[in-house]
Amino acid sequence: MATFTITPTVDQTQEFIEIANDFSNPLDLVREAISNSFDAKATEIHITFDVVKEYGESILVITLRDNGTGMDAAGLQSFFDLGNSLRRGDVLTIGEKGHGTKVFFSSSEINVEATREGVTFVATMKDPYKKLFNREIPLVDVQENDTPNKPSGTVIRIKGYNNNRREQFTQELLKDYILWFTKFGSFESIFGIDTYKDAKLYIKGLNKPAPELLPFGHFFPEDSESISKLFDKHLVDAPDFYCKRIVKSGQLKNFPEIKYQAIFCIEGNLNSTCKCNF
Repeated sequence: MATFTITPTVDQTQEFIEIANDFSNPLDLVREAISNSFDAKATEIHITFDVVKEYGESILVITLRDNGTGMDAAGLQSFFDLGNSLRRGDVLTIGEKGHGTKVFFSSSEINVEATREGVTFVATMKDPYKKLFNREIPLVDVQENDTPNKPSGTVIRIKGYNNNRREQFTQELLKDYILWFTKFGSFESIFGIDTYKDAKLYIKGLNKPAPELLPFGHFFPEDSESISKLFDKHLVDAPDFYCKRIVKSGQLKNFPEIKYQAIFCIEGNLNSTCKCNF
């Protein structure tokens, strides 16, 4: 009887493809960009969407820029690696799996310009999505330059994202997504947490000529008058004007070491800014 040992391996190209495709919503790129900027201690974030002409073709270009700590060579390696995170185990950061930036791979080009402590790295990955489907790991060309007077920060430019489909990148949809599904839309200030209260986010969708500054945090309107007073004023339309906010905090019954904070908001049809958040 023969015996032998199997060493499990990973199909690198397939795993890159699987992770890149796990992000079913193209707007998830925005969430990952904001999370990475906050983890880099950025206080100012710029996210812009534009369309440029290249060889007669309309190309979607997304620019992500922040004034965070930038990246050194190890950080840049981690940025492009799968499952390699320098923040693993750090409870003060948002991302730690090394998967998030792989959503950027669904594109035709990724360019990263990262500056930290007077050194700037310029990294370019060409045709990541196409190469992965050709069973090829896309390589990254990197230039390192001394830039002693340049402030720290990161600029990421992504071309041809989402196969240039761009109907979701309007200002209205971007703002709604940011306030509901990203750290920038957190309601933590209601509970006295002010870590990011001064953070600034400038967003420009495809249908806007200039960026718009968004204040940090999800907005909840004040409670309306009592339903009886609303009936006196609006008769049968009273429920449309009703709004009630309920703030709760506590701990899970079966896992008492886990604490929670939650906001529930009941709203009428004419109080569209009053929404639930968790």
